[in-house]
Amino acid sequence: MKLNLNYKEMPFLPYHQRKDLPAQPGIYYVGNGDSPVMYIGLSHNLRNRHLNHHRQSEFTEIKNAVIRYRVVTEDLLNNIANLAENLRRLEKQAINYYQPELNRKAVKIQPKLSLGGVYIQTHQVATAGYCPHFDAEDGEELSINTSVSKINLINKAIENQRPIFLIASGNYEDYKREDYDNLSELIMFKHEKIYILISCFIPYGCELNHNYMQDHIVYGGNSKIFIEPYIILNNQPGFKEFKKSYLTVGFTNCEKSPFAQILLNLGGFQLI
Repeated sequence: MKLNLNYKEMPFLPYHQRKDLPAQPGIYYVGNGDSPVMYIGLSHNLRNRHLNHHRQSEFTEIKNAVIRYRVVTEDLLNNIANLAENLRRLEKQAINYYQPELNRKAVKIQPKLSLGGVYIQTHQVATAGYCPHFDAEDGEELSINTSVSKINLINKAIENQRPIFLIASGNYEDYKREDYDNLSELIMFKHEKIYILISCFIPYGCELNHNYMQDHIVYGGNSKIFIEPYIILNNQPGFKEFKKSYLTVGFTNCEKSPFAQILLNLGGFQLI
């Protein structure tokens, strides 16, 4: 898939008019007249993405900020097999070319939370539903691979602004096949299933991923998306008991487990 990603030739809107963005997939840049490309991202729905972007507070601080964007046309959508993969490739090309400063900047601290739901989703490393996260950039939207019956739980997490944690699951060889960068860290767990915490975020919306009818694209709000470096959970206190009860049922609420507090701490959340 090819898109013209020259910022000089992209349509744009003032940042305060972001609600007028098209509700279509595409690539976007945030910047101003002096620095046209300060941040680069992708989205399956440009309008939804910017209603509550996880870097919104930073974007609003940019003087005379604008959003430049390029949508994927219907013709292109009808002729590509994997929208997410193509958008990710184009985003990386643009980031490598423009080197935007905000993509390299750490996201601000997590919000404070009251007691309540703590949601988890486990992905199998060896399946297509998970592996792209190893190459993910800050702010990418995330697929929750779950049955339609779980959408009520997802909506509850969104409504109550509760955190979602994504956990990778696989054997050492699975991570090796997916080109995980830090294999040396996993050698001591080579003879057991390895669980890695890769992401945490406060969701603000979701929609069906039309490439995979069982997936939902979940939008992360003003919170850190990808944890760097990823955290190995196998040696965390209480994890063995936790995985027996909660890592076999897909997307679920684990707030009743003592390990939920450890997840919140690992994700950088502060309890009120």
